[in-house]
Amino acid sequence: MTPQTGGAPKKKKLHIEFLRILCIWLVMFTHSSTSGFSLYLTQQDSPWFPLYLLVPFWVKTAVPIFFMISGALLLGRDEPVSVIFRKRIWRFAQVILVFSLINYIYFYAVPERNFSVLRFLTLTYTSNMATAYYFLYIYISFLLMLPLWRAMVRNLTNAHYLYLIGLNLFFVGCVPVFSFLLYHGHAEMNGFLNPLLAISEPSFYFIIGYWIENVLPESWITKRNLLRLGAAAAAGTVIAAFMTWFYGYTAGGLTEQISQRFYDSFLFLNTAFLYCLCRYWFRRHSVSAGTARLLVLLGSLSFGVMLFEEITRALTHWFLTRVLLVHLPGIPFLDAVLWISIAFTLGALMTWAVKKIPYFRRLI
Repeated sequence: MTPQTGGAPKKKKLHIEFLRILCIWLVMFTHSSTSGFSLYLTQQDSPWFPLYLLVPFWVKTAVPIFFMISGALLLGRDEPVSVIFRKRIWRFAQVILVFSLINYIYFYAVPERNFSVLRFLTLTYTSNMATAYYFLYIYISFLLMLPLWRAMVRNLTNAHYLYLIGLNLFFVGCVPVFSFLLYHGHAEMNGFLNPLLAISEPSFYFIIGYWIENVLPESWITKRNLLRLGAAAAAGTVIAAFMTWFYGYTAGGLTEQISQRFYDSFLFLNTAFLYCLCRYWFRRHSVSAGTARLLVLLGSLSFGVMLFEEITRALTHWFLTRVLLVHLPGIPFLDAVLWISIAFTLGALMTWAVKKIPYFRRLI
């Protein structure tokens, strides 16, 4: 196997850094709404409609890959519960409070010229401050369960992980499709029958991320198996996209609510394919020392980019509406890609600047 690079820091896995960067961009693109992510809702007569309909099922891999990265890096460690609370949970509690305050000042206090402590605390408590911040709350709940998940994964075999994946593909993927084809939305399987209620979707990806990164034999991640997994992911995407269109057809038109029904159906296949593909590529190809340093730098800034993303999208939205859509009106999807890339770049610069402050350097 070829080393990643002679100049990369030893403790940094370049496929992890690349996935961090990619996922932050995808998270931001998710929040572009009908300007990009769900463009198919407003472009149903466009010849590009089939492509627009397929896009969300790959963009939605962003958060699951985040969870997989967290599981890959944290579940194999040994830490006392006190360290988890003092080092990890306390840090994320500060992140939520500090960056919720920044967002509150920008979106509420300054425009309304009024600062209400009660309103700020209520918005923070209910997780309605910024769209992407729900991930922080889920992450704290994962950290609270970390000692239990660590004890569990030590006793799982490959067969157990495959069984868990099978449950996900059947109950999250197949059952909703079969239910809709049979009942056209008028009847659903009793949700309490779903065994994955015992392991939430985020926890599922935390566990699978640990498996792929630390347990799955290297011999399993081959070109042939990646082609098979990619083909399965493509098939799952087509099925989910078709079911989304079919649901809209039977309901008399696609809506935001209808479009979300099958987003998660075969999301695992897409997520696992992207994760395994990046792991395979970076472990078998060399990159220059400069590229490695750039990946590590952007990877270190990615968390801050996510924390600022609501603000950076708002700051750069004028560029989409007044420049891109005006001068490139025929390709709105490309306009959205350029807009989010600009917002991402701005967020990286803001994070780089903020991390010059010692407190924020430790925090994010």
